[in-house]
Amino acid sequence: MFLYDYLVKLRRYLSWQTKKIQMLEQRLLLLENQLKELEQQPRTTIERIEYKFDQLKVETLEGTLNIGITPNGVGNVIEDFAVQQEKTVVPKPEPVLFRNIQEKVHAYLGKEAKETIKRFEKQYAHHLDDTYRHFILQDIARQVDERIRFYLHQKMNNGYVPKSDNDETVVNEIFQKVKMDIEQSIDLFLKHLPKQGGE
Repeated sequence: MFLYDYLVKLRRYLSWQTKKIQMLEQRLLLLENQLKELEQQPRTTIERIEYKFDQLKVETLEGTLNIGITPNGVGNVIEDFAVQQEKTVVPKPEPVLFRNIQEKVHAYLGKEAKETIKRFEKQYAHHLDDTYRHFILQDIARQVDERIRFYLHQKMNNGYVPKSDNDETVVNEIFQKVKMDIEQSIDLFLKHLPKQGGE
């Protein structure tokens, strides 16, 4: 009887091993096919890159790394960054117009944005303390000026000529765009924030 039980267990074990080997062979075959497909895809080869720093002239170097607030339409497509032969001249925005938009955005950050954060906290079941909320708003505030400049330049490149130092229509239009960017960045940040308690 003992020998019979042993042979039954051995047969089950061999059957399990056979199935496991077949499954592993199928996975190996799938991986080999994927590898062949990858090998058949065209590759980009960069022969040689020469830098001629003596021909490079930089008058000003400025900007911000925008992690949270990005404009609609500025994508992750590398073709968007292609160098163009003809130079586009971007007119300088009116300083008063810029300051008026900036003041309106900072007033929003000082008051309504806190409620926006709380609204998204409730939506995504997070609870942040005031220090964390303040940190988020400070990070956004550092990126606001670039967003305003972006939208002003975009407007001017589309033929806009300021009617006065305080064109209320443009101030409100750009304020709404920056506000929408801020709300989208808060939404995305809180949506991808890990749940508390390791959920």
